[in-house]
Amino acid sequence: MAALQAGTPAPDFTLASHAGETVSLRSYRGRRVVVSFLPLAFTGG
Repeated sequence: MAALQAGTPAPDFTLASHAGETVSLRSYRGRRVVVSFLPLAFTGG
């Protein structure tokens, strides 16, 4: 997948939250959202 340019809508995706709830980007359409991916953050790996 190519990098997104500023202002380009992100593709829809669904992930599990830290609380185990299913969260979809679609439910936030039209709102400003910051998505942060921290792979292996704070895991010691």
